Amino acid sequence: MKTELKRASALGTLIVLGGDNIPWITTLEQAGWRCYRCSDLRTAESLLLEVGPCIGVVDLTLDNFSLNGIAGVVNRNKQARWLALVREEQLDTEATCQFIVNFCIDYFTSPVPESQLLKTIGHQLGMLRLERKVWPELGQFGQHGLQGNTAVMKKLRHQVKRMAAADMPVFVQGEIGTGKELVAQAIHQASTRAKGAFVTISCESVNASWLIDEGSLSNAGRCCFGAADKGVLFLDEISMLDDERQQELLRLLQDGCFTTVCGRQVTSDLRLIVSTRHTLEELLAEGKIREDLYYRLNVLGLAVPALRDRGEDIVLLAEYLLLKFARQYNSMAKSLSDEAQKLILSYPWPGNVRELISQLKRAILLAESKVIEVDHLDLPRLSDDKQSLKTIREESERCALLSVLENNKGQISAAARELGVSRATMYRLLNKHDLVPPPRHFRQS
Repeated sequence: MKTELKRASALGTLIVLGGDNIPWITTLEQAGWRCYRCSDLRTAESLLLEVGPCIGVVDLTLDNFSLNGIAGVVNRNKQARWLALVREEQLDTEATCQFIVNFCIDYFTSPVPESQLLKTIGHQLGMLRLERKVWPELGQFGQHGLQGNTAVMKKLRHQVKRMAAADMPVFVQGEIGTGKELVAQAIHQASTRAKGAFVTISCESVNASWLIDEGSLSNAGRCCFGAADKGVLFLDEISMLDDERQQELLRLLQDGCFTTVCGRQVTSDLRLIVSTRHTLEELLAEGKIREDLYYRLNVLGLAVPALRDRGEDIVLLAEYLLLKFARQYNSMAKSLSDEAQKLILSYPWPGNVRELISQLKRAILLAESKVIEVDHLDLPRLSDDKQSLKTIREESERCALLSVLENNKGQISAAARELGVSRATMYRLLNKHDLVPPPRHFRQS
């Protein structure tokens, strides 16, 4: 069996989520497989995006994760072929059975029959190779959407490479939707901390304990400083952090430790990457950040270019995202028509990469052939003389608001966080486009 696996596994990658001591991983590694163990779901997400098509094993026997959390990761990463390991009694639970049926190509009960599992893994590697023939570019996820040949993208990739090598804080600036978190992930993946956690925190939602409050994560409820130990903490929109929290962050940078509200001291060796949509001059002039913290954080800085400044690289990015989402949604769409490419190039993209992603997801779900046509894109045609640039931007802004509201099930606070704006700004935009939901009426008893 080992000889057979060694011959077949030159490109074999296995990612295991959860579990404890797993002896069969050693057998695979000796046979030449690249094996990764993940005890954190956000780290797993970053790794899955980086690796591309692979074999994934979800070990549910120790209940390391909530089933909803693991289902979210598996559902978003359909480029992996998933196997489940469960206890016999878990099969009496409807939720576990539903998870296996919806997301997994096979499952095994504990104790795991090693020879049978290895045979199944080897067979699934063969299936992946067949998929690569159909989707030859699917595995090229290593650049985190930073593809491109224009000067601005070459400069950005060069900066990412240089900054990854220096274990210092990074300040990432760019308009809403330009992909600042993707840049932070690329820095993380190219650094010596790549095996550590990548923890994202929205500065608007930070509380006095700096807790991770995202229910889908296995480390929900932990202090983000502890969760990011040996890894990277990404603070999204630093201007939303109140002054007291900024002082705490400054003390962490100075002392390497943080005292929680209950008096527990958290020591952390982490790298900070922070983002903002404001220019660095605006942050200081408008008092959105303390000067002492600013000079501590702004050791290395880079600006993520707006999508409209990427020229023909927009098409390369669109093709990359098309392959990614078409596979995720089981769509046959594989390419953009010439007319669709021209429309994508001519449109100003006020919502940047986030708007492009929304447009491509919509097109993929509508397409019934291998080619995305102009009609699949909900974009105004610049050839229409009646359309002014202002009208185009207004319509695009409205579409972006509708999209983010739909993604967050109408929850205005959650939608505002995704856009990186305050609730007040979100309500102003909703009022502007007549999208404010009607008030609720309660019958008096």
